[in-house]
Amino acid sequence: MIRDRLKNVARKAAVRLLNMEFDVQDRDPRGKTVGVVGEIDESVIPRVVDGDGDTPGPKHREDIGRTWVAAQLVSGEAPFFLDLRPPAECVAGVLPGALLAPGDSIKRHLDLLPSPETRITVYDQTGALGSAELAAWLRDNGYPMARRLQGGYAEWIEHGEPIALPTPPPGSRFKVGDPARLTDGREGHVLRIVEGPRFVIWLPGEQTEAGPVDADALSG
Repeated sequence: MIRDRLKNVARKAAVRLLNMEFDVQDRDPRGKTVGVVGEIDESVIPRVVDGDGDTPGPKHREDIGRTWVAAQLVSGEAPFFLDLRPPAECVAGVLPGALLAPGDSIKRHLDLLPSPETRITVYDQTGALGSAELAAWLRDNGYPMARRLQGGYAEWIEHGEPIALPTPPPGSRFKVGDPARLTDGREGHVLRIVEGPRFVIWLPGEQTEAGPVDADALSG
């Protein structure tokens, strides 16, 4: 009984907050809609599965769900993706067009972000490794549309959503995520590729980056 009451409260709240246009008439336990003649065909009612990414939606102030982001991507209206994972984890794939900024390093490079009114989707590997905190920091610092991707990259690939694989620029053997050694002996991974091409290297031991440097200054 308590579960039924909670479901009813949640359904009414969804109607009010999301302006959902569907039949909200009460149904009795025999499978009939009150005031409507005829039986209900339950086979045509979508099954709701916990954690399937359907929520939260665009109106949520902190998070965004996988299916909402995937729909935006397909429609050509994708948000700006900010990937917080270390480059070594990104070599196998990122969300299309994502900017790599491990941990909270983007705080030192806000110039790499788009205009403040842009929708920004922040993600890490699981959704619980710093993306919520960084999205909140961005909202507090002039980016009100920053949202954490619920479930992170793991849920994204689990459901077969589209990804992009890093590729080396023409004439270079280095791509994002590749291991690289600087001439001074420090070791890291390619974080970004800039014009030239030149390479920004993430140094995990120092939690900072070096460069941009030419390919001649790298070995890997």
